[in-house]
Order: sequence, then C-alpha cells, then structure tokens
Amino acid sequence: MKQKKRFVLRTLSFAVLAVAAAAIGLIFGVMSNTVDELSAEILQQRADAILASADLSDDTVVAVPILYYDQKMDECVDLYSAETQTLLNTRQFEWKKCGYYVSEVEPGLVEAELNSQYLPVAVGGDLLSNRGVKQANFARWFSQVDELSKSYAGALKLSYNSNAASFSYVSESFYPLDEIAFDDGVWEDGHNHLFTFSLGVPFQVLANGDESFTILADDDTWVFVGRDLVLDMGGIHEAVVGSFKINEAGEVYASVDGEDFAYSGVKINSGEGAIVRIFHADRDGESSVLKLNFSNMVLNITNSSLAKSDGGVEVAYDPTNPSYVAPLGESLIVNPNHTKSLVLAITVQAMLLGVFAVVLVVTISLAWRYWHHGHNLVG
Repeated sequence: MKQKKRFVLRTLSFAVLAVAAAAIGLIFGVMSNTVDELSAEILQQRADAILASADLSDDTVVAVPILYYDQKMDECVDLYSAETQTLLNTRQFEWKKCGYYVSEVEPGLVEAELNSQYLPVAVGGDLLSNRGVKQANFARWFSQVDELSKSYAGALKLSYNSNAASFSYVSESFYPLDEIAFDDGVWEDGHNHLFTFSLGVPFQVLANGDESFTILADDDTWVFVGRDLVLDMGGIHEAVVGSFKINEAGEVYASVDGEDFAYSGVKINSGEGAIVRIFHADRDGESSVLKLNFSNMVLNITNSSLAKSDGGVEVAYDPTNPSYVAPLGESLIVNPNHTKSLVLAITVQAMLLGVFAVVLVVTISLAWRYWHHGHNLVG
C-alpha cells in the first residue's frame, strides 16, 4: 500500500515538474524570440506561404483601381510636307489609318523618372513615324484635357492562383471603353481603340529572389517601380512581353521582348514598400491585348466595398493620390493576420524547450535517486 502511494506521489511529482518545465519553456520561448522577431521571420518566408496566411483562395478577386482616358482621334496630315512636319508631332492617336507607320518598340520616349505628380514626362525627340510624343501634347495621355481626352474610373480584376502564388489578368481583346463614344464613335469592328490607362499596385519587397512581374501589351507601355522606369516599351507595336525580377540584393532586373535580363539601376531594400506603376496607351485601330502577372509578390491589399460584390479584396492604392502608400497595419497581406502562425511558432519553441526541460529534470531526478539509493546502501 505504501509503495502504491509512493508511486502515485512520484507520478504526480513528475507531472508537476513537467508542467513547470513546460511553463518555463514557454517563458524562455517568448524571451528567446520576441513576437516581432517571429513576425519578421514569417515575413521572410516564400510569398505563397504569406498569402496563404491571409486566407486568400483561388476564388478571391483582387480589384486594382484604374484610371482610363478615352482619346480623341487626331486628323491625318500630309507626312511629306515640310510645312506640316510639326503637325507630325501633334498627331498621337491613330497612325495606321493615315497610311504610314513603323511597328516596333521605341524606347526613350519618356524620361526615366516620373514627375512630382507621379506621371511620365515626354522627352519630345525626333520626327520619327511613331513618336508623336511632345511635352505640350503629352498631358492628354494620363489626364483629362478638354476636347482631347476624358477620364473614367474603374477597377481591373486580378485573379489569385494559390499554387503559383500569383495575381494575374488576361485579356486577348482588351477594350475597356467600348461603351464610350468620344466624338469619333465606335470603330467598324465595334471597339473603341483609342484610350490610355494608369494604375498602381503597392507591394512589400521580400528580396528573396522569387519576386517577378510580367506584362504583355501592344502599343506604348511603361512600367515604373516607385518613380523609376524599369520597362520601356513605348511606340506603336504588336504585343510585346516585358518582365522584371528582384534578386536577393533587392536589385531590379528587367527584360523587354525576350532580351537578357539587365540591371535597371533600381534597388529596394528587403521589407520596404514600393509601388509598381503601369502606364499604357492603345493608339491605333488594330488589336488590343493585355496580360499582367505578379508572381511571388506580397501585394498590399485591404478590405474594400469595391470588390465585395465579387467576394474579393482591393489593392490599397488611391489613383487620385498616387503618393499614398497604405500603412502596414492597413494591409491584410503586407502585415498579414498571422496570429495563428505566431502562436504556433511560440508553442513549438515552448514545447521543444519544455521537452528539453522535462528530460533534464528526469535525468537529474534519476541521477539523484541513483546516488541517494547508493548512498543508503553504503550507509
């Protein structure tokens, strides 16, 4: 009977020691890695894991605020008249209908940095067939100018793919303003071909070597990271692919039309916020294609009524205030709700330390019992 009581008491003692050791392990677990440190560690994981922690699914729609500008068709002029060579540079929308154009990418039409209003600045330049880009006339492209352009606010809906950790948009027939008839009306094929748009997509830089962006578009397309130009795809041309990727040093490498990736001169530190700003013009009467893909990029996303009808969320960007960057606490993705992940991380650490503490206590107890038993025998 006494031996049974001793066994029960020893068992209870070991249980109390185990609980105490686990509690000590929990305390040391929190002390050894603070919540901020664990949070930072989780944010350094692959983007797909971070996105998953925000409870996004393949059914989630991500709405990107976008500003469209319907453009009035310019008149054709005699391209070969010395008197009208200045007019050549004033015609910007619809070249092919006038009978002479070159279908190719023309870099260098805009400055390498956005202006104080976060808009592209026209370089001006030579009397080349596609340029038509003069500073005095360029304002109509991405702002409303009486009798030349009209603005319309909308939302571009990206689809989330959990397997690829990507946000994408695909349209082989991209005509967002078909219902708009700005002076010239709808074209023979039923589409409104002359328009521009601008949009911004904020993200947090991981600099883990996996982040990349790709765009496929025909006609002028410029992509800036922050205020710096990284993809220069100006001119009237067929659909061309432009891509950039961010290496582990935070350096942005870019490629246009299949060329080798080259350093753009843009560098962003890990953990910093940045904005991908896209400016596009469709200025001829041919096809219009648009494909976007943000891969392994942690987009700055917030709840919004704009996308609720689609069961989605919205990119935290205000196109009327392009200098605005949502604070970390406003975003579900940049600062994901990973309380469960933190609790799990702390619990795992606590359990490991607790197990170590239990093993240590048991070892010491057994050693003490062995020594005490031997000491009693000697006595």
